[in-house]
Amino acid sequence: MKTKSIYVLACVLALTCFFSCKKSSYLTDGGLSDPKSYLSTYDYLKQHKYHLFDTLIMVIDHYNLKEEVNGAATFFAPTNYSINKYLKVKKDSILQEDENGKYTLDDMYKDITADSLRIYMLKSRVELMTTPEQAAMVNNAANTKTAIQRILQPKASGAWSSAPIYYLYYIRVRGTLDPQGSTLPADDPTSDVKAQCQTTGIEPSTGGMLHVLNNQHTFIRF
Repeated sequence: MKTKSIYVLACVLALTCFFSCKKSSYLTDGGLSDPKSYLSTYDYLKQHKYHLFDTLIMVIDHYNLKEEVNGAATFFAPTNYSINKYLKVKKDSILQEDENGKYTLDDMYKDITADSLRIYMLKSRVELMTTPEQAAMVNNAANTKTAIQRILQPKASGAWSSAPIYYLYYIRVRGTLDPQGSTLPADDPTSDVKAQCQTTGIEPSTGGMLHVLNNQHTFIRF
């Protein structure tokens, strides 16, 4: 009986070790990943292993913007979540008038134009570490007012590294650029709207830069 108990305990410990090792290998930072991709900007988005841009690809295809996306010096890519948030905002507005109302991707195509997506295509190359810490205007393919900014993040207590951490922001400028350090009310119609990037510095084979906006961004309404 004692031998059997020892055998069972050994099996439990072995399984625990196995799953712990799997978890550890998942959590361990294997170093910096290669930012260069052999894929074009469009193909990188289309072949994303987590299908994070499937809806974006549908929008790109609808407006025949594949070549423009590939040719952009910088592309700030909104995710499926961003487009779905836009659809939800529109649907919620319709439901206030009609409880059976709907709002689909086809409805969105009727409300927006190709320029709605060109807002995310920049005419100049944007890299995180060369972006100024004070917001600076940049030209996009839709010729609307946008800016970029690199913002230093507060150091977390107990941080293992002393290296500074910056986030890249893409900004919709409403009126003129907000003064540095200003905090206008969120409902102020003249307040600029910032969209933070969750991934930066992807270099597709087509020569541009690809940055991915965070999932909280609302497509074309930032």
